[in-house]
Amino acid sequence: MSYLLARDAAADQLWFEFLTTKLFDRASKKKLLAQGFTPPGLLKAGGAPFVSEGEAKALLGGSKALIRANVKPFAPCHLLPWGKQPTSGTHYPKLLSELSDAPLALFFSGDPTCLSRPAIAIVGTRRPSKDGLALADQMGYELASAGFLVVSGLAHGIDAAAHRGALRSGGQTLAVMATGIDRIYPAHHYRLAADVAAQGALVTEFCPGVAPHRGHFPRRNRTLSGLCLATLVVEAGHPSGSLITANAAVQQGREVFAAPWSLFHKNGAGCLHLLSQGAQLMTTPSAIIEQLAVHLSGWAELVSGDASDHSEIAKNARTAPLNPVEHQLLTLLGDGEFDLGSLATAMQCSSREVLTLVTHLELQGYVAQTSAGWRAVRHL
Repeated sequence: MSYLLARDAAADQLWFEFLTTKLFDRASKKKLLAQGFTPPGLLKAGGAPFVSEGEAKALLGGSKALIRANVKPFAPCHLLPWGKQPTSGTHYPKLLSELSDAPLALFFSGDPTCLSRPAIAIVGTRRPSKDGLALADQMGYELASAGFLVVSGLAHGIDAAAHRGALRSGGQTLAVMATGIDRIYPAHHYRLAADVAAQGALVTEFCPGVAPHRGHFPRRNRTLSGLCLATLVVEAGHPSGSLITANAAVQQGREVFAAPWSLFHKNGAGCLHLLSQGAQLMTTPSAIIEQLAVHLSGWAELVSGDASDHSEIAKNARTAPLNPVEHQLLTLLGDGEFDLGSLATAMQCSSREVLTLVTHLELQGYVAQTSAGWRAVRHL
């Protein structure tokens, strides 16, 4: 479950001390979190069943030292620890939690329910061309409109354009930061960060107060790709930070798409390199959505778990009445199986719109994906 920070300084500092201390190695910290250990529990009588008395005293002593140092206060934000999850409430993102190097905790500000949406990363150069900016904005707009969470890094250029495209669509976007949640970088993206938090969320694995450092960005990039089903590299040089994100995505078993730039376009060299290494060709948003559709059933199965572990948003989706267009699509499916293109033709709408509809119906338990497309599993 999430913990609201900035209400209890002692409890907050215990979390910060636990996440940064060398008293425990990473494996030990993960074992403790998996058992349900929470550092603030040390403040309660009998609240340290998972650690030794010496370890508890060391953590408490370090926390008191931090408090005495008058750490600068920060705005309220939430903390999501990795590990044992409750049967309700906001969970650590399941897709990310499966990775061996998943962050021990995430700090976030904004709408936590967006972390339960299927996510797509859009990344690229900080010095894009006009066409690159337009493509990033279009991709952000179309993917967010289709119901995906658009994820990027709040940086100059392609990142900012992807966030703004998603915001313009009215959909949701997530910014993964390489700083503390209270340290917007670059600083002049403060307004963009506020807009992202209002329509999605800001997320970071770094404690409040942590300043930007070049060593943080590769870690941020692995978290960014780990949250997502796929990474789209819109425009990138070679070498570049975007290639680090793409390589992380490949290592994590995620899809990578890259735009096909001219050989004479310097900022497209990274994309051409990715395509030569097996990345998928980025064409239209609808084509990408159709390619990603095959992953949605596996994603839905992963994040849902058993019936007792469904989030409130999933429960609400199942009980919500169908709108007329969803009713029409379910009637069209009947007892047959249809692929995305056939459904789009029959419904006289775009593949993006059909994918949004079938995703909603899948979450409500009305349809299931098959090798041939979709079929109805529950009728009105």
